Amino acid sequence: MKKRMMNVLLAGVLAAGSISPAMAAMAEEADGKVLDIALSADISTMDVMGTSKDYMVPMNVFDRLFDIKVNDDGSTEIVNGLATDYTVSDDGLTYTFTLREGVKFSNGQDFTAEDVEYTFMHLLSPESINADIPLEVEGAQDYMDGKADTVSGIKVDGDYQISMTLAKPNAGFVSELTSAVVGIIDKTTVEGASNFGIDVDETVGTGPYIVTEWVNNDHITLVKNENYWGEEPSVDTCVIHIIPDASTQNLMYQNGELDIIDLDFQDASIVSSTYETQYADNIVSGKRLALTYMNMNAKSDYLSDPVVRQAIQMAVDRQAILDSVYGGKGHLENSIIPEGVLGHNDNATEIVYDPDGAKKLLEDAGYKDGEITFEMGYDSSASANNQMVCQIIQQQLAAVGINMEIKTYDQSSWLATRKAGEMDSFVGTWTMDYNDPANIMVTFFGSVENTVMRSDNYQDTSIIDRVAAAPSIIDDDARYAEYQALEEKIIHEDYSWVPLFALDHEFAISDDVESYTPHWAGYGDFFISGVVMK
Repeated sequence: MKKRMMNVLLAGVLAAGSISPAMAAMAEEADGKVLDIALSADISTMDVMGTSKDYMVPMNVFDRLFDIKVNDDGSTEIVNGLATDYTVSDDGLTYTFTLREGVKFSNGQDFTAEDVEYTFMHLLSPESINADIPLEVEGAQDYMDGKADTVSGIKVDGDYQISMTLAKPNAGFVSELTSAVVGIIDKTTVEGASNFGIDVDETVGTGPYIVTEWVNNDHITLVKNENYWGEEPSVDTCVIHIIPDASTQNLMYQNGELDIIDLDFQDASIVSSTYETQYADNIVSGKRLALTYMNMNAKSDYLSDPVVRQAIQMAVDRQAILDSVYGGKGHLENSIIPEGVLGHNDNATEIVYDPDGAKKLLEDAGYKDGEITFEMGYDSSASANNQMVCQIIQQQLAAVGINMEIKTYDQSSWLATRKAGEMDSFVGTWTMDYNDPANIMVTFFGSVENTVMRSDNYQDTSIIDRVAAAPSIIDDDARYAEYQALEEKIIHEDYSWVPLFALDHEFAISDDVESYTPHWAGYGDFFISGVVMK
């Protein structure tokens, strides 16, 4: 089946003239063990500078200085990637990295420290949407603003050593370098590129795979990189089919045309009636280091009152939502830092479902039944499950006399309204980019601007200042304790959020797959080298 599909694929691509004959020959030779998977939407670019969600290709084509390894017990640890060692100065500012020697890009070009420096400079381009990590380096802002030709905090000390001096200490910096955002690109290729991120010939990395074709809204093909420095992966060719329709994905899997299907995109009834019965032995469940939460805007008329926010926390039956929408596949969260993330507080104050208590709280505060009204924004491009969560919350709040109106936005309007700080409420999910509490704490509460962009508008600037300062605490235990104290204040004293739950992430694999390791944080995107074919 796989060889037939690959030959049809190659014929179509050659007819379209979308790849060179040399690349076609490479793909044909690499037929071997073929992995067929699906994405629900086409990617916009292969350049991480320009995307905050399309990581499937970059994760497999570009290596990082460090990576996250999933251990047999489910725990994670940072392991060496293109960096083999590092030291940190006593003041916590300067990181000196020793790089792996003998590594080549897929085009045969040698990997050196200049490529690491160039990657950071590329991410600091004015049009970049992923400049957060490199902006931590001293002089990065001046470079991004066009006031300097180089980043003063980056020093190349030979082909295989580079140092980075941060503007202020950040104990989670090495963890940040495991993010897909900081995939190392080839300076020579990108400087000479005319369409980097779009043209497959210009998408050159040191990772285990090479992109050989990208047919818009149809498929992307990756083949094994023969120059790869690491352990040889099991999959020779991976074809990523663009299949927006969930039912089509379902049929393709059942017909043997997909080897891995992400069950997040399947209706819960199909998962329970088909996958948990007929394909029960094929289901792989991964942890999701993520938090699904209900946001509440502290500048909205009624939501500005912490009593109202507390009553909403008490009135939402989180377990009922988890059970009815997701079949109970997950666990409740009581804080901002989700389980599995460094610094997670196992002893966080529990949010107790108490609708009668919520009613009394509102009555004692002088609110009449039905007086409180606010809007929950729903992104029309979100999953049907997300809509169901909004609807159930609406019903639960109505039971305590709160009117929550659901307003549907197209995605661009939803994002613009949220970014302007003008959305009363919404249900969102944050999945960790790297395993450090700053990734979620600072993103949401590390500055006044951040709280506005998330339509939280959190008002306690002293807490915001402490969140911003926490990454500078070098001692991990002290830093985690500070984060835990801050999230207790934000969630259990100011009632800024309703933390809901963290979901399991289930996939189904075909009988051609021996084993599959989902992404450590629960992404739908994953490392193809984590798949072993039979």
